[in-house]
Amino acid sequence: MTAYRTNEKLKTSTKWFFALGDIFQGGFFNVVNFFYSIFLTDVVGISPYWAGAVFLLGKIWDAVNDPAMGIISDNTRSKLGRRRPYLLYGAPLVAVFFVMMWYPLSSGGEAAKVLFYIFAFMLMDAASTVVSVPFLAMSAELSTDYNERTSITKIRMIVSILSSIACAVLPMTIVGMYRDVRSGYIVMSVVFGLLFALPLLLVFFKVPERRQFSEGEKISLKEMFGSLRLKIFRRFIVMYLCIVVAMDVISMIFAYYMTYNLNRPDELSFVLGALLIAEVAMVPLASKFAEKAGKNRAIVLGNLGWIACALVSMLITQGSPGFAIYVLAAVLGGFISFSLIGFTALFGDVTEVGEYRFGTRAEGSFSGIQQLIRKVASALANWAALTLLGLSGFVKPAESVIDGVTTLVNQPQSDTVLLTIKGILAVSSVILLVPSTVIALRWALTKEKHARLIEFLDRRRAGLEMEDGAQAEIEEICRGLV
Repeated sequence: MTAYRTNEKLKTSTKWFFALGDIFQGGFFNVVNFFYSIFLTDVVGISPYWAGAVFLLGKIWDAVNDPAMGIISDNTRSKLGRRRPYLLYGAPLVAVFFVMMWYPLSSGGEAAKVLFYIFAFMLMDAASTVVSVPFLAMSAELSTDYNERTSITKIRMIVSILSSIACAVLPMTIVGMYRDVRSGYIVMSVVFGLLFALPLLLVFFKVPERRQFSEGEKISLKEMFGSLRLKIFRRFIVMYLCIVVAMDVISMIFAYYMTYNLNRPDELSFVLGALLIAEVAMVPLASKFAEKAGKNRAIVLGNLGWIACALVSMLITQGSPGFAIYVLAAVLGGFISFSLIGFTALFGDVTEVGEYRFGTRAEGSFSGIQQLIRKVASALANWAALTLLGLSGFVKPAESVIDGVTTLVNQPQSDTVLLTIKGILAVSSVILLVPSTVIALRWALTKEKHARLIEFLDRRRAGLEMEDGAQAEIEEICRGLV
């Protein structure tokens, strides 16, 4: 009897079909991060305090769902697999609730509007959980090969960033095609709801699951949270968390920065486009660097460049050359690509250490816990940023109705508001990315150690005896990781 290999190469077509799921993963969160807070404050007319509450309550609710979805996915046993069924069930919900989330209420008091958008946010994030947690778990199961995972990640990042570009440029372009801004938001939400939902169905139909990963013991709730006992997972979570929360805060505040600090709101989509185009252009180089130098070193390089760009942003003013913000955005996008490639490819490696420690694969549980912590942290960070904006004296736009058409007129902001926006943009990156960089520098699971771990796990799954000295070698490799 021989061990069934889990680290073989995949068909290129399989990688691309799987990557289609990142149209939603990369696009949805960027649409929300880039435009939703300013939609709530400047279009719906909710104060920054209450807009922060919408983010806080909606994302915490979403975070609570993630571990539950993780354990449901891990414990599912069906002819369709344990991950894929939820892509089929969740795709229609994504389309419907995305439209609801962006429906621009024009009547009712502020309290009624806040309750509506909290409810809509919760429903949309629940739908996101149904598809995202199983999809992310599948990413660790397609192949266990160290470099193959980097290859899969490269294709995923290309699709994700292309989706991000579309979601940075097209939403406000669609909205701007309509004289009535509210009609524009309705059309935009329908277009993007379908854009996010339909590719998930293609993943369901075109990407098979690995049967041998569905045959382990079912996971209990206690065992799921036991993943946090794994040292390498805790380190990964902190490293990952610092990067994604920094991205969330910057994405949310950047619209305010372009609108009020630089007084160039019409260029927001183009600046974001420059950032994201540079991000996708740098993916091949970042992937090659991660393969040769190590995934952790890709994170280090990306983070350090990102910190430098954040500090430079403090120096850009309305009097700076017009091209300066585009150059800065493009350079920042290139460095972010390195950070994203690094931590995305590392997730599967971490779950293998979990299989060694706990005796069963539980990518759904790892993904659920990861998303829970990320969303709670992101909710608190976005709430804090919007609260700071409100406390600084932010003045929301005034409505102007001419011939039945509603337009919004931005109001002048005080120096305190402008300094707060710039401080949130730059300082949050420095504070968050320094600890992430330190952890990446000290990352212990190398490519060579991971290859030996995969050999061990493949033999153990097949019920084969270990080679002489193999058990002792693996124990030595995993010492300090478990």
